[in-house]
Amino acid sequence: MSEDDENFYEFLSDGDGDMPTPAELAVWLSDFMSQSQKARQMYRSHFCNIIANRIWDEFGVEGMCDLMIAIDKKAGWISDIIIEDADIHDALFKTYGVYDNDAIIKARMSREMIELNKKIWRLRRKYSKLIAEEIFRGVSPEEEDAN
Repeated sequence: MSEDDENFYEFLSDGDGDMPTPAELAVWLSDFMSQSQKARQMYRSHFCNIIANRIWDEFGVEGMCDLMIAIDKKAGWISDIIIEDADIHDALFKTYGVYDNDAIIKARMSREMIELNKKIWRLRRKYSKLIAEEIFRGVSPEEEDAN
């Protein structure tokens, strides 16, 4: 018998032996499903980290680029690198004369990075319409520049 089964039967036998009320059973079921979902999310996150670390260890930056391309193909995305840690390091050093090994981690949580992401998402909608129009017209950028 699994630990979850044992917990369920312990739950049933608590108190004076009466069956749990529908509300108690609903709470227990909700807790069980929530824990199960958290375990799945933790497994997925851990698994993805293992794969990314393994690719980095074996193939470096080129391997990570190949991984991004494979992810784009599978998910139907067009990804681009918004900012690199070298950009943050250069700006910190040029402006303040400091180097912070954790700068990219701090940058991800900064208000400015959140604002950058919001602007990119707004521009994504605008430019996807413009790209669709260009694709429909069949005009290449070189032809348009010539006009």
